[in-house]
Amino acid sequence: MTAIKPGITELRHLRYFLAIAEAGQFRRAAAALRVSQPTLSHQIQQLELQMGAPLFERLSRTIRLTPAGVVLRERASTILRELGHASRAIAELQGLAAGELRVGAVATVDVALVPGAVALFHERHPKVSVSIRELPSDALEAELLAGRLDLGLGLLHARVGSPIETEPLFEERLVAVLPAGHPLQGQAAVELATIAREPLVLLCRGFCTRELVDEAAARLNVAVAARIELNSIATVLATVMRTALATLLPESSVRWSCHPSLQVVPLVHGRRPLRARRVGLLWVRGAHRTAAAVAFARAVREVVAAARAGSTPVAPLANAVASRPRRAAAQLAAALA
Repeated sequence: MTAIKPGITELRHLRYFLAIAEAGQFRRAAAALRVSQPTLSHQIQQLELQMGAPLFERLSRTIRLTPAGVVLRERASTILRELGHASRAIAELQGLAAGELRVGAVATVDVALVPGAVALFHERHPKVSVSIRELPSDALEAELLAGRLDLGLGLLHARVGSPIETEPLFEERLVAVLPAGHPLQGQAAVELATIAREPLVLLCRGFCTRELVDEAAARLNVAVAARIELNSIATVLATVMRTALATLLPESSVRWSCHPSLQVVPLVHGRRPLRARRVGLLWVRGAHRTAAAVAFARAVREVVAAARAGSTPVAPLANAVASRPRRAAAQLAAALA
């Protein structure tokens, strides 16, 4: 085997290498990195010279990692991830007077919890840069494990041996959304078996939110069929508003986007609310928790606690900022009841 030649491999080389490995093409990687393709090729040639082995097989329309490239990809990812951890740990030496926080949240949780938590966190730590990314549940966990997020807000799944550590926050319930003039409008709650006999518009199969409805129906031996299937919650709600069709959704899906003409009614079975899913904090088991992530998690817990109490912990904020958290707290309280 060719020995690695002496010298210093620059971090830039490793970042370029990983970008090409992910893109599968020099052209796409160069566009993503905003460098010219000849510059990128030259940098990789330097890295290959330094490593003493070719890292890519150049095929006609794509590239493929060589065995040496596979080894370097694993090690380079670890190096850059650990460097990021070190950078954030050093920033923490200043306490929470600086630094950054990277949070991922699934869509409905983002709407329900994030505005209040961000307002509270920013009031206490205004110099910490905050990045919130809305992600599907599986992508959220993948980004946590890759070290690209410090904390997640998402759905909790019972899995033995998972590298994801969870902290439950609350369970939310399934609701029916009824158009104006619907026969069931005006009721305080609706039995799943009752509304299942009505024409429904639902999300397409394959969506996590649709799976929650189907799982609840199967568990209770209730047949739920869609007259119309659509591929976004916004389109589903717009259809409900313009037709006589009702829909079934987790409550957090409609807290912020429901037209005043629509009525949101809890779904029940034998007068017991139908719980849809557990929502909570997600961490990588055993990984370092930054001070900013710990402080943000504390803010999330306070927002949830305030929702249960029917209040909000962000009263000192200006009304323009605090109105959203107060509204979220009031609406979240209904889900926690």
